[in-house]
Amino acid sequence: ATRFGGELLGVTPDRQLRRLASLEGAGPDDLAFLASPRFRAAARDTRAALVIVSPALADCLPAGVGRLLVTDPYACYAQVSQWLAALAAPQAPLPGVHPSAIVDPSAVVDGTARIGPGCVVEANARVGADVTLDAQVVIGRGATVGASTLLHARVVLYPDCHIGERCLVHAGTVIGADGFGFAPTVQGWVKIAQLGRVLIGNDVEIGANCTIDRGALDDTLIGDGCKLDNLIQIGHNVRIGPHTAIAGCVGIAGSAVIGSRCMIGGG
Repeated sequence: ATRFGGELLGVTPDRQLRRLASLEGAGPDDLAFLASPRFRAAARDTRAALVIVSPALADCLPAGVGRLLVTDPYACYAQVSQWLAALAAPQAPLPGVHPSAIVDPSAVVDGTARIGPGCVVEANARVGADVTLDAQVVIGRGATVGASTLLHARVVLYPDCHIGERCLVHAGTVIGADGFGFAPTVQGWVKIAQLGRVLIGNDVEIGANCTIDRGALDDTLIGDGCKLDNLIQIGHNVRIGPHTAIAGCVGIAGSAVIGSRCMIGGG
């Protein structure tokens, strides 16, 4: 309550909680949350010790269940989940370059970065402060990775592409592959060289096995704060405005323009 705000009711401040759980799965030592009237039935039967809830839904909970009254239970739950995950996370590896990694002599790698086993950092690439590259990440020539960004295993950042600060990219994602550009002729398809880049802003999260194509002429742009789920394809020259969220298995055709704070459903 002190850390995240809200009013604590029906439980003493020294009560110890064991874990964060769903309403249905919570036991007598657990913390749960209720953020929508759709879950009234589960709330009525919950065995949780304490539930994060808005004043409007507090009466849905059984007698004897504590309440942390907040304005936005879902946002509070998100903050609590981050806090508990950080407490439980293993200690980060020490800064440095793993002996099996290959770093070109012209690359600039900040001394606080962590370069994992099998990584490749090519010529003139730049890796910022407190960056973590998990195993077998490839940073192409001239590409840049901003401070405090985490790239999970086997992420590939193609040449001259950029990822901003405090980003999170999950395993297997490929950023900067060629866009699908071919000119039809009598003899067959003639490839159009893809001369643009991919520029990704700050505080962006990208799921596993996504593909973001580089621009044909102009750059492909992903704005600050965007959140992309797994298995998303973004074509060349696409522009996505800040804080847009896109769920899994979405395909975005080349040169599409998407505004700020949009929400796109799966598929």
